[in-house]
Amino acid sequence: MKTTISIIPCGDYDRGAVLVAVADAARKAGGLDVAGKTVLLKPNMLSTAEIDSAVTTHPEILRASIRLVKSLGARRILVGDSPAFQTGDAVGIKCGLKPVALEEGAEWVDFSETVEVGVPDGQLVKRFALARVVSEVDVVISVCRLKNHSFMHFTGAVKNLFGVIAGLQKSAFHLRFPGKPEFGAMLADLMLAVKPQYAIMDAIVGMEGPGPRNGTPKKVGYVLAGANLFALDWVASSIVGYDPLDIPYLKVAAANTVYGLDPAGIETAGLSLEQARVKDFKRVPIVADSPLQWSGPVRGLFRNLGVPRPFFSREKCVLCGACVKICPAAALVVSGENGDKRFIAIDYAKCLRCYCCHEVCPEDAIALKRRF
Repeated sequence: MKTTISIIPCGDYDRGAVLVAVADAARKAGGLDVAGKTVLLKPNMLSTAEIDSAVTTHPEILRASIRLVKSLGARRILVGDSPAFQTGDAVGIKCGLKPVALEEGAEWVDFSETVEVGVPDGQLVKRFALARVVSEVDVVISVCRLKNHSFMHFTGAVKNLFGVIAGLQKSAFHLRFPGKPEFGAMLADLMLAVKPQYAIMDAIVGMEGPGPRNGTPKKVGYVLAGANLFALDWVASSIVGYDPLDIPYLKVAAANTVYGLDPAGIETAGLSLEQARVKDFKRVPIVADSPLQWSGPVRGLFRNLGVPRPFFSREKCVLCGACVKICPAAALVVSGENGDKRFIAIDYAKCLRCYCCHEVCPEDAIALKRRF
């Protein structure tokens, strides 16, 4: 089965250039059927961050996406997300997405109300509680950003839709599926629940290094689009030097036809994959979880020695409490009293190595390091 993913050059966030690139990307990827339909655009709104930090989808990409679906006859356009622990309004205002949505006549929606959705074909998860709005629209479009991800190695169109899980309920999934293979399988099943129809990727400036929150902006220079989110992430991760089979959710999707990914059938339009490759992108080191057949003390020893774990800088930490709030295993506490300086203490025996704390830290106060 053939799938076309477009790779369109775009050197910066000049409004005119982005409008042209997004429209061209959609056209070259085979078009987008939204006429008369209600469309949900789901940008990446991880946390409050400056626009130029590459943490969230750039506002001009969202603007261009709204104008694109409007020009194609969409009846109603909604925009929303559920950040990790902050409110959608707070994040949307800070990163410039809510003002752009409202300027362009889209509706800003809340993801706090959920509905149970069955996934009969799910290989690991058979039910998800999704933001209700997802079940009420005709078309879901992932308006994502190309970034490294310290746990999943890469985040793009697929991982972006983890945001349809409301707020801190995401932490429960890390507790339920602490290993990379099973968390990747959960993300693959989530796509069966959401049924996204399209993705538009902001790869003009991506994030290299320890993403998705505390990495470094890196010019990549492209807008990507396509109807198959797994295929788009396959292409995008390849552009920045990953083997897509090292990305846990892509490995799962490639192994089972239920997910609709045929790597051999992926074609590119605009630029070829070879033309688009970025050779100096700083990737996340690929570190596997302990083998699933290992258990007990042996597996614990492997995780403690071989898998990076969070280290907290007392100099950088401002004790905002975001890491404590989001930790799914309750492995973090604020310690220190009786005049001693307070600090974040971690119980490594409880730590899942999910890196949620690292993901939300606004001060880059958490480093991921092997013990030896």
